[in-house]
Amino acid sequence: MKFDLTCIVKKEGNQYASLCLELDVTSCGKTRSQAVESLKDAIETYIQYMIEENREREILRPVSIEALSEFLTEGTQLEESYPFNVYPLEFSHA
Repeated sequence: MKFDLTCIVKKEGNQYASLCLELDVTSCGKTRSQAVESLKDAIETYIQYMIEENREREILRPVSIEALSEFLTEGTQLEESYPFNVYPLEFSHA
């Protein structure tokens, strides 16, 4: 199973928060890289759970516009003129 996913990372206080837009999965880390890696781990856990529950058809669950707006604006500190970063993610599950 291969997924092309989008990850948004933003600075939030002393850490970085990350969000996968296609799965509505979040995580965090002390650095951008850690936030992305933590998000990958959270995605793996989420997908494995959905497969074990025979809910493969429900894996994709896009973030609502309300939740996205809250993620982008809540606790955001401007950094280098942009409050967040967007990264493409390619994720494969065996």
